[in-house]
Amino acid sequence: MKIRFTLVIILFVFVAMSYAQNRATIIKLGYFSPGVTDGGFIVGAQWMREIDENLDMGVSLDWFNKNFTDQRLVAEFNKYDAYGTTNELRAKTNLNSFPLMYTMNINFPLERGVNLYATGSLGLDLLIINYRNYQNPVNDELKGAVGFSWQIGAGIVYRLGRRSDLMGEISYHNAEPSWQYTVDNHVFERSYDMSGIMIRAGIKFYY
Repeated sequence: MKIRFTLVIILFVFVAMSYAQNRATIIKLGYFSPGVTDGGFIVGAQWMREIDENLDMGVSLDWFNKNFTDQRLVAEFNKYDAYGTTNELRAKTNLNSFPLMYTMNINFPLERGVNLYATGSLGLDLLIINYRNYQNPVNDELKGAVGFSWQIGAGIVYRLGRRSDLMGEISYHNAEPSWQYTVDNHVFERSYDMSGIMIRAGIKFYY
C-alpha cells in the first residue's frame, strides 16, 4: 500500500508539473556507491517548479547500471549447496536501478549568483535484474523489484546565465528492494542494498 500510494503521488506531481509555470529541468551526472556493489556512473534528470525564490518542488528519475557477483547470495547458496565456483556463476547479476522520486529543494542565497540548497526526496526504487538460473547458471532470467526509498542532500548553485545554472550536489540515498524465489522447497530472498552516497554535478535550464 505504501508503494502504491507513493507512486500515485509522484505521478500526480509529474502531471501537475507539465502545466506549471516557472519550470526548470536539471540534468545530472555523477558517481553512486550503493551497498550491494561497487560504485559507478549514475545519470538522472529532475523536472522542477519554482514555488518562489527559495523553494523548488518536482520529480526526479535516475539510472544506475552495474554488473557484479552478489557475494551475499554466494554465501547463502554455499549453505544450501556447497559448489563454490558454480555458485559464483549463479550469483552473477546485471542490475538496472531507476529511482523515481518526489523532490523538494530549499535554497539559501549566499551572494549574487550563488546559492546553497538542501534537498529531500521520497519515492520508489525500481529495479530490473538480469540474473542466472539456479539449475542452469549459463541461462539468464529477468526480474523486477520495487522498494520504498528516500534521499537527503545538499548542494551549491552558480548562475551561468539568465536561464541556466551550474550545480554540484552530495546526497545519501536509502532503499532496499527485494524479491523471493524457491528452489527445491528452499526459499531464497534476493535483496539489493541500494543505500549509499551520490556525488553529482548538473546543469539547470529554466523555461
